[in-house]
Amino acid sequence: MTDDVNMEQIEFWNGDHGTAWARYAEIIDVMFAEITDAVLDAAAISVGDRVLDLGCGNGGTTLAAADKVTPIGSVTAIDISAPMLERAQERAGAAGLVNATFILGDASIYPFAERSFDAMVSRLGAMFFDDPEETFRRMLPALDSRGRIALGVWRGPRENLWAMGPVAAAKDFLEMPPRPGLEDPGPFSFADPDRVRSVLGNAGLTDIKLAPLDFQIPLGGSLEEALNFVMEMGPLSAPLSTVTGDNRQKAIAAITNVLKENQDEYGIVRLAGACWIITARTA
Repeated sequence: MTDDVNMEQIEFWNGDHGTAWARYAEIIDVMFAEITDAVLDAAAISVGDRVLDLGCGNGGTTLAAADKVTPIGSVTAIDISAPMLERAQERAGAAGLVNATFILGDASIYPFAERSFDAMVSRLGAMFFDDPEETFRRMLPALDSRGRIALGVWRGPRENLWAMGPVAAAKDFLEMPPRPGLEDPGPFSFADPDRVRSVLGNAGLTDIKLAPLDFQIPLGGSLEEALNFVMEMGPLSAPLSTVTGDNRQKAIAAITNVLKENQDEYGIVRLAGACWIITARTA
C-alpha cells in the first residue's frame, strides 16, 4: 500500500540501508536474539496463537514466533522494506514454514481484519512511525479482546554503546546528519517511558508496562565482521559512504580502536545494548 504516511521511512528502508540489513540477516538475529526471546516471552506466545509481527524485517522474530505457535497457529508479518521482506520469505521457505504470511505494506494504514490476532509483537520495529499514537489506534481493532502487545525498543543513545560508541569515536572526521528530535521517527523515539505511556494509553491500550533489558550485543565473530557491520549498517553508514581521503582513514581507525577495546578472549566484539520491553493489552 502507498500513502503520504511514513514516506521518508519507506524510502530509507527500500534503499541501500534496507539492502544491507537484508544481507546481514543471520548476524542481526544473533545480535538481537535476547530481544527476540524477551518480546515473545513477554507476549506469552504459545501453541495456536494468531500473531502479528510488526516491522518484521528479515523475519527473525517471525520464524521464532511461528515455531512457538506451531502449525495450528499463524504469524502474519508486515514490513515496508521490500529487500528485507524478500529475505524473510526466503528464510521462511528454507525453514519449511507453512504458518507464516508476509505482507509488503505500511502497518499504519494496512486494513487488517478485525479481531484477527491474539497478540502483536515487534522487535525494534515500533519506533519509526510518523504518528505512532494514530498508528496503534488504527491497529487495535485487529487484536482480539484482551489482545496482548509486546514491543522491544531501544532506550536512550547513551545507554546503547553498540551504536553510539563508534559514532563518538569517528564523528570528528565525518559530516554527521542532524539527530532526529526526541519524538521524530527513529531508533530512540520510544526511549522516554512517559512518552510511551502517553502514546499507547491515548491509542486505547491498557496495563502498559516497561521492563528494562540490558545485554551485550555481539557485533560480529571477528574484528573484521564487526567493522564491516558498523560501516554498512549503523548510523555511520551514510557519512562513511561520502567521506574520502585522510578523514576516511582516520574515521575507520577510530572505529577500529573502539571495536578492538571491546573484543573478548574469543575475538568477538561486544558492546552494551539497552532496551525497553513494553507490554500492554487491549481493553
